[in-house]
Amino acid sequence: MRKSLREIFRTLFLVLASVNLGISSDMIPLGILFALGFVYLHWSLDKPVPLYKKRYAYGAIIPFALWWVVTPEVENGISPYMVFIPAWYLLFLAWLQKRSLGRGGFETFVIFDGVAALLLGLFQAGREGVVIGAAGLLLAILAYRRPHTAWYKYLLFILLLSFFGLTSFGGWQYWKSHRHYGGTWARDYMERNRVMGFDPVVSLGSFSDNYSSKYNSQVVLRVWDKNAPEYLRAAVYEKYVGNIWKLPAKPAQKLYPAYYRIDYPVFELTNSVTRQENIRSVWVQSALDNFGFLFAPFDAVGVAVKNADSLDFYKTGIFTGSGGKQGDWYYYVKDSVSELGLRDSYDSGDSAYLQISRTHQVLVDSIATTMQLPHRDSLRDSLSDGFYERDNLSAIRNYFVQNFKYSLVVPGLQRGSREPLRTFWNAKEGFCEYYATLAVLLLRHQGIQARYVTGFAHPERLDGRDYVVFRRYHSHAWVEVLWNGRWYSYDPTPPMRSDLFRQSSYFQIKWEGVKGRVARIFHMLKEGEWRRVVDDWQSMTLSVLNNPWIYGLLLVLLLAILGRKLRKRIKKRISVKPDRRVLEWARSLDRAERALKRQGLVRQPGETVGAFLARIENITNGRESANAVEALREYEKRRWR
Repeated sequence: MRKSLREIFRTLFLVLASVNLGISSDMIPLGILFALGFVYLHWSLDKPVPLYKKRYAYGAIIPFALWWVVTPEVENGISPYMVFIPAWYLLFLAWLQKRSLGRGGFETFVIFDGVAALLLGLFQAGREGVVIGAAGLLLAILAYRRPHTAWYKYLLFILLLSFFGLTSFGGWQYWKSHRHYGGTWARDYMERNRVMGFDPVVSLGSFSDNYSSKYNSQVVLRVWDKNAPEYLRAAVYEKYVGNIWKLPAKPAQKLYPAYYRIDYPVFELTNSVTRQENIRSVWVQSALDNFGFLFAPFDAVGVAVKNADSLDFYKTGIFTGSGGKQGDWYYYVKDSVSELGLRDSYDSGDSAYLQISRTHQVLVDSIATTMQLPHRDSLRDSLSDGFYERDNLSAIRNYFVQNFKYSLVVPGLQRGSREPLRTFWNAKEGFCEYYATLAVLLLRHQGIQARYVTGFAHPERLDGRDYVVFRRYHSHAWVEVLWNGRWYSYDPTPPMRSDLFRQSSYFQIKWEGVKGRVARIFHMLKEGEWRRVVDDWQSMTLSVLNNPWIYGLLLVLLLAILGRKLRKRIKKRISVKPDRRVLEWARSLDRAERALKRQGLVRQPGETVGAFLARIENITNGRESANAVEALREYEKRRWR
């Protein structure tokens, strides 16, 4: 059968889609294979069309899904396989539909799947890919155009397509050449994408951006643990100099991966501690820049984080050095831990936690006198010495509660002020950073070792959720105090008013629940523990494919299948070979009917030879007709024997 020009265009369109996808995804052999598949369908239109079977379409999802699972990740970007694998699946569906056109396959689906695969194939395509894609779209227009459509409509479509394409390309080029932003846009970008107040060197008041911006309700962390701690530490600072808190000068230990949890290198404080039965892992999800800090509770014995060759562990019990933005990580904790005291850490206290700079010494002296904090010299006997720390902690907190109030601003404080603590003390208003800083200095003044801690506190807990949420306004600063050889959390900040922060609406809470569940599902699919099974399967598959005996077995199996098919074909030809006598009867019947036709006697459609013979026996004339009638009689006799 001669192929129409429209059918040729349809095949060429699908061939170009296959080739373009092969080039852009760097899988040219697969693209050529699909192109040959469409060419084969083009030249097999005369053959019987197979029935469309949905199980092929649904069954193909499994190998494509496994392909997606075992694909490598791309750091700091979107993996192109997220685009190319669906494109290959759509191309397979187009081939499946075209294979069964008229018997369950529809041309509409061929068009949709083919165009979608062609457009997805333009992802990260070079100039040749753009040219091939444009040619494919033009062929699709010519192949599937409606008859008698005015030419100007095609021209208008091409002009619109070109306009949108050039606009997108021009916008992309402009964005690349104008990536220096300033003003309000830059500030909004920083506030939206970075958690303020967490840095190796942090100035007093840096948390204010988390409370005063329009993003203060933004979800910062999801901690997938119903029993998540009330205080999630990020950084623990040592020195306060020039209104700036600083981390210890050097980390206590350099941690290297002990083993790998799928894609996560695991960093342990003690060898094999995270593999013990009483240790559980908690997944933490973050979409913001955390300045390299891994938020974890005080009792964490290890962490697991992607894209990190090593981590710094400080004697204050914090992990850092994972790079800038870190999307998620795990921390490991024991099942049963005391709620009051911090675990035994590398840090048992030293003189660094008693230091007060000279610039703050006079101020702290006067404040301690005003608060009437107890001194060791005033104790009457040694039995009261154990209550010295507790009495000071209670005195500081009670004074703040009775004389101060929580506020998101410190009245009278100017940006760049050299004495923010004095302004805070005089104003009697402020937020957590000021209370925690002043409390640390007062405790050190009393000879009690204390340190400044930043992180998140008092998360959002809702029934039915498997996780807790820390929003931007949950960022907090508090104090850790050394008491009887252990570090304890101490929060001197007075209770805040509920109207200071805008509460989340019903819709926001429900929408956050949906986003959390979706994030968990994708995490399980892409990076869950079940990938170990896939990795084992992949390793087994590679070992099998590298075995030469497998290829020999496949060759033997292929030869057996071909031999069986060949045997069936030969047997079929032998079984259907007609008898010579039957052929002779058929030829004599054909000669007789032609002779009678010259006499005007024709066998009607559906009329049997016997009925035709009964109708013409009395009306034939001539010797030729008589011989023909006799041939019909002979045929009838032999036919029923």
